Amino acid sequence: MSSDGWQAFELVPSDVLFFRDGKPSTMGADHYLRSLFPPFPSTLYGAVRTRRLLDSGVELEGLVEASWSRRLEGLTGEVGAWGGFGSLELRGPWLIRDQEVLLPAPADLGITLKCALRSKEERPKIDQVVRFRPVDDADRRRWSHPLTLLFPFTFDGQEWKPWKISEPRTVAGEWFLSPKGLSAWRSGGAPEPEDFVHSTDLWHSETRTGVGLETDRRTSKQGLLYTFGFVRLQTGVSLGFEVKGSGLQPDGLVRLGGEARTASLQAGPALPAFGGGPASGRFSLCFATPALSATGGYPPGFAADRLEGILGGRRCRLVGAAVSRFVLAGGWDLARQFPKPLRRAIPAGSVFLFEPMEGETVSPGDLDGHCFSDFPGEELARQGFGLAVAGVSH
Repeated sequence: MSSDGWQAFELVPSDVLFFRDGKPSTMGADHYLRSLFPPFPSTLYGAVRTRRLLDSGVELEGLVEASWSRRLEGLTGEVGAWGGFGSLELRGPWLIRDQEVLLPAPADLGITLKCALRSKEERPKIDQVVRFRPVDDADRRRWSHPLTLLFPFTFDGQEWKPWKISEPRTVAGEWFLSPKGLSAWRSGGAPEPEDFVHSTDLWHSETRTGVGLETDRRTSKQGLLYTFGFVRLQTGVSLGFEVKGSGLQPDGLVRLGGEARTASLQAGPALPAFGGGPASGRFSLCFATPALSATGGYPPGFAADRLEGILGGRRCRLVGAAVSRFVLAGGWDLARQFPKPLRRAIPAGSVFLFEPMEGETVSPGDLDGHCFSDFPGEELARQGFGLAVAGVSH
């Protein structure tokens, strides 16, 4: 399926997956390597570029700057010059279960569980859902969301009611939303408990242990014992993404991650579209993929001393946020054979609340599905960082 020039794909892994994060490791000192999941957008972007080279019969061995343009011929316009970027754009990744797109649950949502978990293997069950909203009541500050003055409310389908029972748990990093739940959030409401999917229903960690070997004798090296935390997707679960400006076709295999694990490339479900809403008043942006900001925890283009900025060509004011943590984003630059800058990234699920400046009209639908990140020379948005899901805010 495709929309607005985007073509949707899914990757069905052949086996377990492994994706390194941006943290450096030291040989002989780091014995447990945990896989990042879902992977960073740049990982998929690099995998698609490699697949396009192989599609065109480009021999990867010995491919250097001097021979890049000559060996790529007409493909340079799509994948770019050596160390650069062409027409290829990507947004994602997201998770797919039974052909349904699942996105990270927005961090301005909170939950209470039906009962306390008795073991790590037990699946949590949601009892009630709250949504954090701004209010002008300093006396309720103790109920606010961590790091920002947003307060919990429940939604009964007609109006918001203040939440006063117990402190809700955060959904950040653990829960994903179905298209139905995302639609409720986009319209300014709150999802139902059944709209949430816990990460343990989507994948689990699978540890494997290995040893370092002497190159000449193929015997074990002293002190080089490693345990890898691989990721195995549950049955019916796959990775989804979309590309634009590419000749990629849904067939064959794609190599993923530093371990070059393979996954079959198939046509997949498209990113759920924004269903409409008022074109004025407050609105929310939730990042479905990590975003890179020059000012750390503020959205791209904004800062502590710069709460007014431009979004989609419109002047807006940042009035609230729900950001629970940060993630480290880095990687390896193949063209320069040098590590990419290791930066703190705004994690997927983070929510920022905006309002239009005086005289401006902003439609959330004009921002939905676009990618936002700073450091324009690195084309992070083109690679899929900062994929925004927009919604109205009542």
